[in-house]
Amino acid sequence: MKNHVLKSLLLLSLLSAGFATGTLAQTQADTEQSLLPDIDPQDIEIRSQFQARFPGLDRQPILGFNPRPRVYQIDPNRMPYLEDEEDVLASLPVGSLDRPEPPEYSALGYRSPKYAFLRMGIGSDITPEADAFATARVADNSWVSGNIRFTSSDGHEEQLNTGYRLFDAGINSYTRLSDKTTMRVNAGIISNFNRQLQLGTENESLLQAESKIGVDGFRGGVNLDLSETTLSGTNIVVSGYANSFTADSDLEPFNTADASEWGLRASGVYSRLGNHLNEVHRLTVQTQLGGVDPVFNESTNWSVSTLSAHYERLFNYQTDVKASAGVSAVSDSRQDFVLYFAPVAEVKHTVFRGLDIRLKAHGKPSHKGLLDVQKTNRFFDLGSNLRHQYEKMALGELTTEPFYGTKITGGVSVQDITNFMYFTRTDAPYGISDISEGYYSAEFNDASIFKIYGGFTQDLKAEVLWFSADAYVQRPRLSGEDRDIPYMETFSVASSVSFRPVKELLIEGWGEFKSGRESHTGESLSSYFTLGSRFEISLTENFGIYGKLLNILDEDYEYWDGYREHGFRGFIGLTVLL
Repeated sequence: MKNHVLKSLLLLSLLSAGFATGTLAQTQADTEQSLLPDIDPQDIEIRSQFQARFPGLDRQPILGFNPRPRVYQIDPNRMPYLEDEEDVLASLPVGSLDRPEPPEYSALGYRSPKYAFLRMGIGSDITPEADAFATARVADNSWVSGNIRFTSSDGHEEQLNTGYRLFDAGINSYTRLSDKTTMRVNAGIISNFNRQLQLGTENESLLQAESKIGVDGFRGGVNLDLSETTLSGTNIVVSGYANSFTADSDLEPFNTADASEWGLRASGVYSRLGNHLNEVHRLTVQTQLGGVDPVFNESTNWSVSTLSAHYERLFNYQTDVKASAGVSAVSDSRQDFVLYFAPVAEVKHTVFRGLDIRLKAHGKPSHKGLLDVQKTNRFFDLGSNLRHQYEKMALGELTTEPFYGTKITGGVSVQDITNFMYFTRTDAPYGISDISEGYYSAEFNDASIFKIYGGFTQDLKAEVLWFSADAYVQRPRLSGEDRDIPYMETFSVASSVSFRPVKELLIEGWGEFKSGRESHTGESLSSYFTLGSRFEISLTENFGIYGKLLNILDEDYEYWDGYREHGFRGFIGLTVLL
């Protein structure tokens, strides 16, 4: 009996050992013949689109995903940086989900202002300046902000009063009426004055005559945006302005002179998405009209109305195409009705990473008001009948980034302009024959401008030292006249450098050179070179001081013939963030 039991146990042990040996041999053979990689599942990380196939397997493992899913979702790691959660969701386009733009980089130790920003200082010639901004949330879906800019001077000339004041204040509100509807309302006022330049005369009493032109104005507008996505929807804009000018002068005819203007603008834009990536179809209707009552001249009305269709699309993630075809109807002080073709075409193509080509062409009519002209030339006499301008322009531009921190831009542009505005000084103004050169008036003629330009930026050391420079050469010519456009240079170079040795200190310097120009009489005006610098120290996250120096070389030059520009000036001031 015992022998039978022992034989049974021995047989059972032999069978178990054989089965284990066979199983191990089979497992080793399967391992040697397996086509699957020896990968720990925890080491697998899916990035973008990853696909893999293993021959011999009936069911392929799922190791990738479709990068263009039909159901769009928000990245769970996406963090809002400014808006609340509802605003972030509303700002996401339906066609593509991009990560949010990072906060603006601050070169100093200031924190981002939460409620208000204030910078104010004073400079030579008793020149105070201030720049202030404040914002507040008045309701869950409504914000209000306001801004003020102010600068003035008692003048820098001893023989002639050259004082001025520039004051601009505005208020803006933003209201989200619904998930897809927002409304923005803005309003503002200006209150400026500027002393005029010295008259050209041999009469001693007229030589000492002074004139001051002041302007008070109001502007306002409403912008209603009914968006379906960030690229499609309906946008309606209505805005207007009114400006009143007064003259205070020692010249008897000009002493009681005044001028005024008004303007309205209305536009409607409808946009819809196409079937391709970043494809947008847009229809635009826009009209601008206004009235001008100049000094010692007849009141006139003007208008510019445009109807256009727009198309844009991104091809192969490399070529961005934008094109529109439109028709504009224009009227001004001399022409009751003129019809223009108003096309726009722009192509941006990325040859490879670090090399982009841009081609652009357009035909665009426009009309300036008295205030726009005065901003261009502050010695404008407000007596000219203004005309519209039609510009035809084409340019080709090349941008390259050969290595990190360096960007080089170069291009060529050609402009052909109908009714180009330039400035002259009138002879015997206001019927005073003893004055050979009065204040500046606006003249209009066809002109052409050929320009070659380039730019260069370089981060010499990231966040510590950076440099930029821009230059252009141009040939501005008046059509039908053998001369350049008055007061327009043929060559210009401007550069700046910024240095931050420590986080709390920023030092900047800049320079500008402009070649000689011709006056309205053909007389050559000398070239000039100006230097400037500034510094800012952030003492705390909310408080700092700044200073700046202008025209360090005390260059004696004239931008407008008959007016010597400011010499050396220094400023010191405070910066406050709340």
